[in-house]
Amino acid sequence: KLDLNAADFNLRSCLHGTQPSRTENARAPSPENSDSPPALRILLVEDNAVNQKLALRLLQKQGHSVATALNGREALAALESSAFDVILMDIQMPEMDGFETTATIREREKTTGAHVPIIAVTALAMKGDRECCLAAGMDAYVSKPIEPQQLLAATESSLRLAAGKGHTRRVPPQNGTLDRASLLACMDGDHDLLRQVVELFLEDAPKKVSLIRQAIVNHDSRGLERAAHTLKGSLGTFRAELAIEAAQKLETMGRSGDLSTAREACQTLERRLERLLPILTTAVLH
Repeated sequence: KLDLNAADFNLRSCLHGTQPSRTENARAPSPENSDSPPALRILLVEDNAVNQKLALRLLQKQGHSVATALNGREALAALESSAFDVILMDIQMPEMDGFETTATIREREKTTGAHVPIIAVTALAMKGDRECCLAAGMDAYVSKPIEPQQLLAATESSLRLAAGKGHTRRVPPQNGTLDRASLLACMDGDHDLLRQVVELFLEDAPKKVSLIRQAIVNHDSRGLERAAHTLKGSLGTFRAELAIEAAQKLETMGRSGDLSTAREACQTLERRLERLLPILTTAVLH
């Protein structure tokens, strides 16, 4: 049986990077030429630590200034004290989700006449999800797993979105062999970012698996749905399709309330995570 808590997958001792914090100050490089896209002030609202790390780094590499919030309440507080050019909004978050947060922002804007572009960044994949996001007051929709070029294109088009021009096209997730090359492609070729994201995943995944196990034992369907959804989002960063499928199955069980086969589904998830470990290890230590 896979011990997901053993030495953080026995890899952390091999990695020599600083631990990612909840928020990071933007490191904005000077634009190389006058044709570079303008630097934007971006509010990233994302509760998944792995996805937050990836998006934060990609945006900072382009010279953007990024503030982070873990849920809608933190986002609204940030908007009270700072102005932003664009908001990247996760949908499924604790305390206040993306739909409720967007509705509150749009209601506030009625008194100011302002309109900050809000781009949904979400793992929702059901038919009509994009339309629901747009109907809720969001300006564009970017799907998870995060595609670097798609995310950057969405942020760089945000000023046009504010003027009501254009929208971001949803790009389907990429399929293919999970290897070092494909993992690096997910990180826009940044090996240091890959190392940091893998390290963060290896720290966080055992906690999520523990929550899944606990939810199953306690017959806590909502807790199971939440933990499986969060783990699925992290796995999506690596395009680990088999593990994603297993996490999705558990999430669906939690949503339906039928946990009759949840133990077996959890065992399947753990086996697939066990197969994923050497792939991540090889990619990082190569």
